[in-house]
Amino acid sequence: MTHAIVWEGIAVSISHTRNWLNSEFHHIELRANQKLPVTETGYRSHFIHQDEFALFEDVVAFAEQWLDASATSKDWIKFKEESRQLSLF
Repeated sequence: MTHAIVWEGIAVSISHTRNWLNSEFHHIELRANQKLPVTETGYRSHFIHQDEFALFEDVVAFAEQWLDASATSKDWIKFKEESRQLSLF
């Protein structure tokens, strides 16, 4: 199943496969055309145990929480600040 969201102005596609390969894990893929706080390339593959996944309403809620939490990192904050500044070099 695939969902589309806009997170902080960035279009993100979220793919979700339940019980990946008949395991107790869900496979989640994030795709964007630019860097996200969880990936330098705009693509991230992630596995999460079904018990942990059950703490979230759905895959969109999980992805938004993951992105929001990761956006508090020093690296992401620095990237956002630098992307707002004009650079001569």
